[in-house]
Amino acid sequence: MNILHTETLKNWGGGQNKVLNEMNLMRELGHKVFLFANPNTQIAQRAENLGFEVIACEMSKKTYHQSIPKLFSIVKKHHIHCVITHDSTDSWIGAATRILCRLNGIHTIFMRERHNLYPIKGFFSKALHTHLFDKILYISEAVGEYLEQIGVPKSKLFYLPSTIDTTIFKQTKSNFREEFGITEDSLVVGTFTSLYPKKGVYDFAQAAKLVYEKYPNAVIVFGGGINEGIKNQIQQDFKAGERIIFTGWREDALNIIKAFDVYVFASHTEGLGTVLLEAMCSQVPIVVYDKPPMNHLITHKQRGLCASYLDAEDLSRQILHLIAHKEESLRYAREALDYVCTHHDHTQLKGALENLLNQATQSLQDSI
Repeated sequence: MNILHTETLKNWGGGQNKVLNEMNLMRELGHKVFLFANPNTQIAQRAENLGFEVIACEMSKKTYHQSIPKLFSIVKKHHIHCVITHDSTDSWIGAATRILCRLNGIHTIFMRERHNLYPIKGFFSKALHTHLFDKILYISEAVGEYLEQIGVPKSKLFYLPSTIDTTIFKQTKSNFREEFGITEDSLVVGTFTSLYPKKGVYDFAQAAKLVYEKYPNAVIVFGGGINEGIKNQIQQDFKAGERIIFTGWREDALNIIKAFDVYVFASHTEGLGTVLLEAMCSQVPIVVYDKPPMNHLITHKQRGLCASYLDAEDLSRQILHLIAHKEESLRYAREALDYVCTHHDHTQLKGALENLLNQATQSLQDSI
């Protein structure tokens, strides 16, 4: 089967990582896989480095008149059997291309993968999911439940889990403390994500200030890419002598997380959160908000602790509890590792992809 993934976003993140994981596993299953992406993007460069054929096309709301015909021509030229879209803009391009294919007697299967829990509000956005794709792929139970609520038929839904290579992550050794001159006996509390408001950067900063009241020698780490304005604002909120580290954008999330005594994931909304899966492999105790899907992965007092949603004070209480109760914290960390190895390893994704593509093959045969 010839499979084409489309990806609009230009910056690297968990969603782009998942796309490449899927492409790699599909290739391992014996399929020919292409990427249709904006030019000069990180995912395009990485896909090329991995030996995939990348088709560059400028995709934005201003270029639909170019990108839709281009995608249609690619589907015809390469005899694409299945197109999988991942973001809002490329999904609209995919939906329009599907209509063109149907009008021209081309029976390509079009799928839209839903990575997040952002609200789907407008009539046309709902129609995109309920009527304009053959399959809607979802990455967590919370996303699947939401899609059912807006009217996507169960028959169109397919669970395609977010996964990681747990074998590699379990073997990762951290040199982060050495890199930043942090002693082994120092208390380190940190986060790692894209550091903007909806990812809980301000929530974590407020909780960290409360942690400093009890542990004035702690080291607080803000891991991940951050806007300079947000960074400057946070720096001004901390006192002189309080050590905070901004790592900037890094590829080695687990190297950083494994240096923590407590990992905090204060994101307000997620489809699932690949970095949270990585943290669960770190054997470091975790605090999240009591909100799906985070509290599905980290059930309170099972695999970690959950703070009341958007409550930075409670976030700090849960952090302090983990610091004060070492044996309990280590037990949660072991439970988290066992859970992610069982439910979110690449072997689960590979099996799901094989099932999905078998269904797609059967649908194509039935359409002939």
